[in-house]
Amino acid sequence: MGKFKKILFQDVENPNESADGPITLRISALVMMIYLLIISVTLVMVHHVWWMASNLLFVAIYGYLLYLTYENHTRTALILYNIVMLGAVCFNVMLIGWDSGFQHFLFTLVLLDLLFTYLSKWSQGVVVMGLCAARLGLYFFCREHGKIVQIEGACDIFLQVLTTVVVFVLLYLSGLMLSKDSQAVERKLMKYNNELQQAANTDTLTKLWNRHYLMHYMGEKVEHPDDFLSIAIGDIDFFKKVNDTYGHECGDEVLRTLADIFKKEMEGHGVAARWGGEEFIFLFEGANGDEAKILLSHLQNAVRKATITYGEVQLRVTMTFGLVEYDTKLRLDENISIADERLYIGKENGRDRIIY
Repeated sequence: MGKFKKILFQDVENPNESADGPITLRISALVMMIYLLIISVTLVMVHHVWWMASNLLFVAIYGYLLYLTYENHTRTALILYNIVMLGAVCFNVMLIGWDSGFQHFLFTLVLLDLLFTYLSKWSQGVVVMGLCAARLGLYFFCREHGKIVQIEGACDIFLQVLTTVVVFVLLYLSGLMLSKDSQAVERKLMKYNNELQQAANTDTLTKLWNRHYLMHYMGEKVEHPDDFLSIAIGDIDFFKKVNDTYGHECGDEVLRTLADIFKKEMEGHGVAARWGGEEFIFLFEGANGDEAKILLSHLQNAVRKATITYGEVQLRVTMTFGLVEYDTKLRLDENISIADERLYIGKENGRDRIIY
């Protein structure tokens, strides 16, 4: 049983094609083969062997299109499935009559065809209109000519039950796969939107939050402050000299290395973001100015101790920081300006220090 299931759900070779369509086609073809075999046995029971042989021909064609789904000919198999289903429906409705319910199988084709994305909306519309015309044509044919084979009593009840069950099984199967496809598309869209949002909020070089997003984040924090907040702006000392001496790629490596240090040191204490160029901004959540200064000192020491390697070059850098405890009487941009002013005081007084 496990081997049969593995064969039935075997993936397609084409990497650009979903396996859901071919798998649904296989199961539908298999169900129809079994169904038509039962119909054939019923026709034998009511002494219509020749008509039974015609249905066996449909069974053989279903078997062939089942084979096609494993040979990377899914589109051919789909076209053949539609033709065979239409032929089997027309043949059996004209044979057994409108009351047989065989015409309801046409509805299953509508859902099945929607599974295959390489059918354009126009093509799907043509198929639907064609199936509608076929059903109406069969209805008027049966009104004029009646049925060829009379199936009554227990056999008639059995066929009604069987046909109803098989039609609903095929409808459920196609609907299930459509729902699965829809959910998969929704998940991909959500993932894509999250990636876009992350890309819009993240600095591409350092993978830290960018200035735009941190301003938005801080704006929300200061709008409803429920604890202390402190803001620091830091600048890499003599960063221009690093770029001029070792090149901009080396400078980029310095920025990436320091960003990793910031992430580690700020974890559980707040967030860091790239403010622009070699400047970074730090938001300490739940920390007053004195507490933030202690945390910032740990971060500053981690920067001092870090050896940055770029090829054969090994170097160390220092940073200067301006720190402010958030003053609720001032606007956010005014608090940031104070931190920025303190940063430049630190730059003018020897660098590698925290001004608070």
